[in-house]
Amino acid sequence: MDYKMKKLITIAVMGLLIMTAYAQTDNAGSKPFSNYTEYKGLVFVAGQIGNADAGFSEEVRQALNNVNAILKQAGTSMKKVLNVTVYLRNMQQIDEFNSIYQIYFQAPYPARTCVAVSDLVKRANVEISVIAVK
Repeated sequence: MDYKMKKLITIAVMGLLIMTAYAQTDNAGSKPFSNYTEYKGLVFVAGQIGNADAGFSEEVRQALNNVNAILKQAGTSMKKVLNVTVYLRNMQQIDEFNSIYQIYFQAPYPARTCVAVSDLVKRANVEISVIAVK
């Protein structure tokens, strides 16, 4: 299957017909996952990171810009995000994270979970995934 092209896959599971879209943006490369999937009008964006060497604020902006670009590709927007999951390597950076987060999301804010983790891929300091409505 060519993950660089958006495809619709129809799967019969226990007599139910499920429509799911899988897509990968150019920045995903040949990774074994899709940048987003769709199911019943919801868009699930895989965790996005920024460049860890750019500094924490820029890394957060880049991760959120990646989320925004993927949502646009999926035909939705940041305004339609219902849920955000954030993984931080250093929970002491939560205030700095929140100051940038508030630029991308306004009240009423999406539901959000923030988890402290010991490590992330590519030495990232933050990883962000979202669920949005189409």
